[in-house]
Amino acid sequence: MQDIIQNLKSQHLVWQANLTKADPQQLQTSSGFSELDDLLGGGFPPNGVVEMESIGSIGELRLLAPYLKATQTNGMTAFIQPPALVNSLFLHYIGLDINQVWVVTPTHPKDALWAAEQCLKSGVCSNVLLWQEELEIHQVKRLQVASEQGTCPLFMLKTDTINRLSLPVSLSLKLKGDEQGIHVEVLKRKGGWNRGRGSVSIGFQHHYPQLVKPSSETVHSTVVNFPLANQG
Repeated sequence: MQDIIQNLKSQHLVWQANLTKADPQQLQTSSGFSELDDLLGGGFPPNGVVEMESIGSIGELRLLAPYLKATQTNGMTAFIQPPALVNSLFLHYIGLDINQVWVVTPTHPKDALWAAEQCLKSGVCSNVLLWQEELEIHQVKRLQVASEQGTCPLFMLKTDTINRLSLPVSLSLKLKGDEQGIHVEVLKRKGGWNRGRGSVSIGFQHHYPQLVKPSSETVHSTVVNFPLANQG
């Protein structure tokens, strides 16, 4: 009987009154951007599904890059069903060890969900990124459970659409392009921890200065004044 109870405890299936939940902020990992950390109350959660909506190709991976680099020592990084070929030179440029990266390209969305679930609960992945447009509530719940089992967050990237079904995710972010980087809006967060909804513009000047439009204060005039020609 004792062995059965211990097994249930290890799976977090037994509630104990003398155990209190840790402060979510203490468990979070910095995103690598102080502005985003302030908005999220410390950074990204240690597990759960993080939904990221955007029009696509506006710097989503660049936003995640500092976090992925910092946490890669904990395990593999899995890219599942990316919309285009993953450039190994880009991964190397943002600081990832390509030997610690898996790229999975299934032929069917259901296979992508299965692969994501296996990676999450395997215990060998530090992060899983999944590009998936249509999901049912029960599918997201399965991914949440797998994420908790393997202590591995799932970043679910999808296009922004109107009247999309509200899913039971841990964190929902809406991303928009910005001249200085990317704009992040918190649409939803599990438990309402910290300050609930909010938004912030993330500057890429430090991490990717070559991609950022110079501000008006730093643009120097290129007009050359020539002497006036003699009149008469």
